[in-house]
Amino acid sequence: MQTRDIMTTPVIAVTATASFAEASRLMTRHGFTTVPVVDSRGNLLGLLSEEDLIRAGFPDQADPDAEVLLGRNRVVASVMRAPDLAAQADLDVADLANHMAEARVRALPVVEGRTLVGMVTYQDVLRVLPAAGLS
Repeated sequence: MQTRDIMTTPVIAVTATASFAEASRLMTRHGFTTVPVVDSRGNLLGLLSEEDLIRAGFPDQADPDAEVLLGRNRVVASVMRAPDLAAQADLDVADLANHMAEARVRALPVVEGRTLVGMVTYQDVLRVLPAAGLS
């Protein structure tokens, strides 16, 4: 079984020019802790986590310019992380599980070349454990 067999598609992603507010709304609406960041062709540029947004800070209520600096006008590109890991769609699921465990990541983007084609999480891997004879 390959990663493409268990990945989630279609992928919900943001662009590097999306605002913090847009990204935050998307993540909370769908219950995501991490979203991929893509360019106009669908190539993976990075990952954005809820932690990235929180670490970027909240506007200081005493500073009238804070909303401009930290709010709606800040874009994802300013805080996204380069994707340290991405799984190729043809990667064997057992290898995928090992890579995720070793890297201590709960979600990975799935690519064909550089093009984002899916996302895979530990939940996706857990769903196929019985089929793999690991129940």
